[in-house]
Amino acid sequence: MQEAARRNIPVLIPDACFMKRDPYFDGRKNHVSKRHTSKNFIFNRGGNYFTCPEGEKLTHQCEATVRNTLMSQYKPHRGVCGKCRNIKKYINARSGKNPRMTLYIKDRPYEENLSGQMRKKIDDAAYRELYSRRMQIIEPVFSNMTYNKGMNRFTLRMQIKVNIQWLLCCIVHNIGKCMRPLELKHG
Repeated sequence: MQEAARRNIPVLIPDACFMKRDPYFDGRKNHVSKRHTSKNFIFNRGGNYFTCPEGEKLTHQCEATVRNTLMSQYKPHRGVCGKCRNIKKYINARSGKNPRMTLYIKDRPYEENLSGQMRKKIDDAAYRELYSRRMQIIEPVFSNMTYNKGMNRFTLRMQIKVNIQWLLCCIVHNIGKCMRPLELKHG
């Protein structure tokens, strides 16, 4: 999104929670996440820690880069989460004696919040319609190439060779699209 903004290219990129905010999916099973988010935690500026809904303190551990975004990492003391009766609301169930949740808080490394702007854009009804058309037009092409034609990875290396392999795959796809109407006429 940063590169598109720098080049002044209009893009429409849905975020990971796009479907959860879509009114079309309201009322369906498993639509709403039952997990707590950072909004459920109370921040104490003076002590630089969060308090979880169960009353436990999550202290600042370090700065971490998650998906090219600088974030602050907060964790409770070891053993605290293992005793929590609502642990499944905080973290995925995983094996281990001492499961422990980790809270990541974005430190906003950029002046403008491109993700927030994109969320507002994709939540607009007109842009949602535009994105749904993309899903109808483009996604079947990719699924045909990956599932039917078995093109789930490139077998060549170097950009020029990968570009040639991609173009050949596109040619095969387009020939298949052209052959179908011809088969119906002559068949």
